[in-house]
Amino acid sequence: MHSETDGGLVMKALATTHRWIWLFRHQPLSIRLLAAAAGLLTVATALATPAEANQVDDDFIAALNKAGVRSGEPANTVALGQSICAMLAKPGGTFAAAVAQVKGGGISAGMADMFTQIAIEMYCPSVMADVASGNLSGLPKVPGVPGI
Repeated sequence: MHSETDGGLVMKALATTHRWIWLFRHQPLSIRLLAAAAGLLTVATALATPAEANQVDDDFIAALNKAGVRSGEPANTVALGQSICAMLAKPGGTFAAAVAQVKGGGISAGMADMFTQIAIEMYCPSVMADVASGNLSGLPKVPGVPGI
């Protein structure tokens, strides 16, 4: 199955790896420690990113619980909350359509409304930026308050 060129490439790769290891081993201790620290910092940064994403999800579940919105499986709840932004971003996507989608999961209209509001707050920074800048299109109308 393997040709002679495959064996030659493997040998070249081994020789190159051996050469790099030899060069690294003969560097001053300070250079080796610096390289090791850079490697550890890279690994720590890579592992810290998912923890930050999980914190937002944990905060979302906590906010739902605090508001009295009971949800089932946390993974499913988080996935539904994260899907709200995509629903709003679709052409013609509205707050009411997003609430209807959540309500289809079997919770009351009031709880679906609260769920959607919390999901927007936690997962949709662009929608929150629109609210901050005064662009309230697509958000629920507040009875008795003109322009909202």
